[in-house]
Amino acid sequence: MYSYSNDDTIVALSTPPGKGAIAVVRMSGSRALSILNEMFSSPLKEVHHRKAVTGSVRQQDSQKVIDECVVTYYQSPRSYTGEDIIEISCHGNPIIIDQIIQQAVRGGARVAQPGEFTRRAFLNHKMDLSQAEAVAAVIAAKTRAGLACSLRQLDGSFSRLITEIQQEIIRLASLIEVNLDFNEEDLQVYEKPDILGSAAEIIARIDKLLHSYDYGRLLKEGVKLLLLGKPNVGKSSLLNILVEKERAIVSEMPGTTRDYIEEFTQIEGFPIQIVDTAGIRETLDMIEEIGVKRALKHIESSDLILAIFEMHRPLDADDLHLIEYLGHYVQKKVNFLVILNKMDLGEDRRTVDLLKELNSPILAVSARTGKNIELLKQQIKNSLLTDAGLEDEAVVVTSARHKQALDHARQALKNFRKGMQSGLDEVILASELRSALDYLGEIIGEVSTEDLLNHIFSQFCIGK
Repeated sequence: MYSYSNDDTIVALSTPPGKGAIAVVRMSGSRALSILNEMFSSPLKEVHHRKAVTGSVRQQDSQKVIDECVVTYYQSPRSYTGEDIIEISCHGNPIIIDQIIQQAVRGGARVAQPGEFTRRAFLNHKMDLSQAEAVAAVIAAKTRAGLACSLRQLDGSFSRLITEIQQEIIRLASLIEVNLDFNEEDLQVYEKPDILGSAAEIIARIDKLLHSYDYGRLLKEGVKLLLLGKPNVGKSSLLNILVEKERAIVSEMPGTTRDYIEEFTQIEGFPIQIVDTAGIRETLDMIEEIGVKRALKHIESSDLILAIFEMHRPLDADDLHLIEYLGHYVQKKVNFLVILNKMDLGEDRRTVDLLKELNSPILAVSARTGKNIELLKQQIKNSLLTDAGLEDEAVVVTSARHKQALDHARQALKNFRKGMQSGLDEVILASELRSALDYLGEIIGEVSTEDLLNHIFSQFCIGK
């Protein structure tokens, strides 16, 4: 919970903590320049705006040099936060960083809360709330595709689209409001079919945004890919080749993987968390049985499952147990691909035919030789990306908060259309349009609460 005044001057490390060649300590607020000049050997003035100045940062009491630094001054309002900002580039030793921050605090600054710099940028109208959220998304992006999506949101593409939709709703609302003024004169300032058609077009634009959410969510949050199969079917080998390193132990001895193993990678632009599970089979080994139960618990939280079988051998009791589980349980909850591993060892026709009856995409690969692994990656992407056109969309919804607001705005517009078709009072119709505007306003911060802002910015790192 934020309990400090936005009038305070704040200070924090803006680069990652730890040792490094360079670190940047940032101050923002009306006293940033004066605090800096109390501890810097080369006093800065307004003429130094956006100019780098070298000098030494010193302890105020003893004048002992803390470090030789480069200081840059950004004058209000032409700065990230809209306030005076000082950025001190020093050597990346944690001891030096801590001493510089301590000197700033002694001078009258306070340590910033998580996300407080960006919060101030929002409050000072340097960016809207959607763009502020994109700052954190850019920092956290795990793939190039996810980064590109976040950068488009940061440059205002999403905000501009929301604003365009708002303007269309305002046009409809103005016609309804004007018509209310002429009710007593029995005049109609709009054609009902035109209003209904315009509302339908706005709903279609919102539907297009909502359609992009599943794709955007996967880009932002990542994909959980679960490997299922009996012991020694090649799950660990497949994990290793997908992450391109020896992450799991590969052995001919069944039951080598006794618990699940997690590894992160990216496949065709998607951030992927691959979970290699203990072999699914009946076992008397207590530890292995616990591993099997844990593997099955991962199913409901997975986005996609690779069900792995040996292509060259007849199906055994463990395979049939997994097939039954896939058909009666997994198929109703999570998409899965059937993977025929060890294709380099031959093919059992009966095995292939039986697995085709699962009515799921099926692909033969060899984790040992790498055969068809690139095809597997493409198939994983195809299973996750149900609409290939989404990759070319300039605006993609990635936030559950944005989706919820869009859902509410869409429902208000549907209520408006339904009410107009049934001859509902125009006062109620106008209120539905105002509700739609308010919900869209929540996305870009025109309508916000202190609790909402606290929740959003608390998820940022300190110093951003």
